[in-house]
Parts: sequence; C-alpha cells; structure tokens
Amino acid sequence: MTDTSANDQYAGFLPPFFHDRPDADDVIIRTWQVGDALANHDVPVIPASLALFFDLVAPAAERAGANGFACLWLDRHPHEQPGWRLSVGHVGTADDLNVAIAKPLARLVGSLALAEVETETWHMTRPLWRKRSEPVRLIFWGALGRHARAVTGHRDAAGFYQPIGAGLRADHVMVALPMLEDMLGDPILRGGMGFEDALRIGMSLGRAHLLESWIEAGGAEKEPYFRPMQIWHQAWLANALIDPAVATLAMSGLPPMPALDFNTKATPETRRAALDDLSAWLATVFFNDANPALRNAFVAGVQNAVWLDPDLQQYTQPQQRAEILQGLMPYCRWFLAMALYNHLGNLAAGTARNDQVDFYAALVDALPELGALGELATQRDIEQHIIRIDAARAASAFDSLVLPFCDLLMPRLKLDAVRS
Repeated sequence: MTDTSANDQYAGFLPPFFHDRPDADDVIIRTWQVGDALANHDVPVIPASLALFFDLVAPAAERAGANGFACLWLDRHPHEQPGWRLSVGHVGTADDLNVAIAKPLARLVGSLALAEVETETWHMTRPLWRKRSEPVRLIFWGALGRHARAVTGHRDAAGFYQPIGAGLRADHVMVALPMLEDMLGDPILRGGMGFEDALRIGMSLGRAHLLESWIEAGGAEKEPYFRPMQIWHQAWLANALIDPAVATLAMSGLPPMPALDFNTKATPETRRAALDDLSAWLATVFFNDANPALRNAFVAGVQNAVWLDPDLQQYTQPQQRAEILQGLMPYCRWFLAMALYNHLGNLAAGTARNDQVDFYAALVDALPELGALGELATQRDIEQHIIRIDAARAASAFDSLVLPFCDLLMPRLKLDAVRS
C-alpha cells in the first residue's frame, strides 16, 4: 500500500460518506408491541397488515419530508414471551414523527392490536436492541434512504459491502442493517487509518468471534437469546469493513476480501471459519509488519473485545474477568510505553502539539506515577514507572486515556481511496 493521500481522481466512482450524521439523542425511536405473543422462537411469516405498513410508510414519510427508518423485529428477551415489535426511527421530534407516519399507522391499528412500549432516543435504544432484537425487516426514507441506496446499490458494492458480496438480495434485512451504523454510529477511517480505527476493527472482529463461541457452548436451547447479538455484531463488523475494503479498490494484486457467512443455515463453526479468513486478509493487507503499531492495535482489539465492550462483561464470571484483566495488561503497558516514549521525545525535540501536551497532562493526573518522567527519560525509565501502576487503575485508563493518547501520537496510514 502506498502512503499517499487519496485525492480526487476517484471522485464520483466511490460510495459516499454520510455527512449529515445526526446526534444519537436527536433520533427518536418509538416502539410498539404488535399482536399476540408467539408460541416459539421460530421466525414466522410477516403478517400481511405489517407487510402492507412497510409498503406504505416510506412513501408517506417521504411526502412529509421526514428522515428515518422502520424496523420490524422479534423480541428475544429471555424473561418475556417472543413476539413482534415495530419500531420507527425519526430524526427530529416525536410530534413530527407522529405526523409523518399517521396514515400508515392508522391503517395498521385498524387490523392488528398495537400497544406502545416506549419512546426513546437512538442513544438509549442501540445497546438494548443488540441484546433482544432480532431484525426481520428494515427500510429507510429521506436522507437515510438516499444514502443506503447509494451504498448498497453502488456498481462496486460486491467488492466493499459484505452483504452484497455474499450474494444477499437488496431487500434482505442484513443488507440494510449495517447502514444503521453507517449513518448513526461513530465514523471510522476519517483522514486515514489511525490507532483507534485499527483497534475498533479488531474489536468488531473479536466480538463476532466471541459470540460464536458462546452460541456453540450454550447449545440450541440458548441460541435464540444469543441470536440478536450475533446478528447485530455481524452487521457492525460489516459496516467497519466498508472503508478498508473501499481503500483496496484502488490497490492492485490483492485477493478479494473474504465474505462473512450470512447463510440462514450457517453454524458457529462456519461463521468462525469465515471470520478467521477475514482476519488473515486484514493482517495481510493492513495490519502487517510494515504497520506495527496498527497491527498491535488490531490484535489488542481482537483479543480484548470483552474488556473494551463493557456490555459484554455482564456475560462473564468474576474469575473470567480476572483472567481478561491479566491478558489486557501487557497491551496496556506496551501501548503506554510506546506513547510515552514518542511524546517525551517530541517534547525534547520541541515538536509536541498542544493537544498532545494537554492530553498528557490529563494522563498524568489519572496516573501520577508518570509525573516524574522528564523529557530525557529512557525507555527503561518509562517501563519502571509504568510497572508501579496497579493493574486495576491501568485497566480503567486503557480505553479512556491510553488508547486516545496513542491515537493522537501515532501517524495515520493514508489510504489509496476513501469515501468522500
């Protein structure tokens, strides 16, 4: 890979980046319970009246000038009976949401029993959906719909968008699901690939791999309750892979990006095999010996996904958490030593930026053992001060301070092609 900035030579040929990204607290999600509880955890045929609602709601919302989406999902909460849930998302106020979908909703109410469950923001809804929501249908309208169509319908989509590359139909829910993260999640790979970008990609891969192990260990009885997380984590991984794959469109001589296994008959074993192939491809193309800092960030994300995603920690036992913490420590100390060595060298050379100096001050406030280090500190001095920090405090500072500090200091890998 060349280390030159992507330029305008690919303008008009690459999929777009979603620039009008709303704040997660400005996206309202209204959810209804639809019909009676279901008898089991099978995925039933969508009721005709619900299918009609999905045919009518996007055109109605478009006419109202709204930006949003509708998601039909099955509730897999272990302490509730399975059943249909309908959620409608809207960028704006709850009152505007009511106006945008009034007619299609009134028609649905006339044919099926609806009970409103809640109205929340996307910020609150996203972590809950991955635990209990098995999406069955998802459509967009307004700016969200235009962006989703531009990405999934792009002529090269099979080369950068995992669901299309795997051969899924355009109306398949797994084609739409990664687009939610693409438009409402935190952007990735802006201005090149940074340290935290590499870690996030590794973390997305590690979470997906971990879930397959849990599903296999839980057996058929527990599988329906893990199914939402498996689906959402696979979708988030597919989204995280868009921009690395786009970069490879301008690189010759590379093998194609391996496809994730979206088959409904896939097993944890076949999905893990696909993840392993993908991991090897990423290590060959991006996270190789030419980019050691990015390589180590990627590996740390893969191996420490549970620690870096606090929601997953609730599924581990105390003894497992202690083992996870023990495995995290070498990365924490190595990354901290790398960042300090670079920053103190920059201070001595007079090249440290103001934002790096300010962040270092915050790091020292949290980890005062580092305060005695001067500009001329050797690598051995740095390592001796780091060892004095107890594991619990070092771990608590890992994702909030150590990783962002590394991201500030490490050079970003320029990509050959980027979304604009």
